[in-house]
Amino acid sequence: MAQWNQLQQLETRYLEQLYHLYSDSFPMELRQFLAPWIESQDWAYAANKESHATLVFHNLLGEIDQQYSRFLQENNVLYQHNLRRIKQHLQSKYLEKPMDIARIVSCPRTLMEIARQLLQDRRWLSLNRC
Repeated sequence: MAQWNQLQQLETRYLEQLYHLYSDSFPMELRQFLAPWIESQDWAYAANKESHATLVFHNLLGEIDQQYSRFLQENNVLYQHNLRRIKQHLQSKYLEKPMDIARIVSCPRTLMEIARQLLQDRRWLSLNRC
């Protein structure tokens, strides 16, 4: 099961921690809409190599466009609006600094790692209950 799907099944106390992780630097809606693609990228490599960061960032923008098209076909105005806003924000913030977004996603104590830790904590607690 994809990490994002597992995260959505966390107990409320863990979900509260997860909600605090997301901000304008990497919006939760984006994580939701593009979870499989995001999890399949080598963000650590992109965080250290500008040419790869640029490629991944432009691919991210392309994925946003594809998702936007799906929402357009579904007449989902709210999600269209949110994706347009997210894309504009990401472009203004990271177009000239694509390694920054790669660092945010790949940093050991940022979103993906903390999410993994939340899942591990939940598994450990469920195995050690009396």
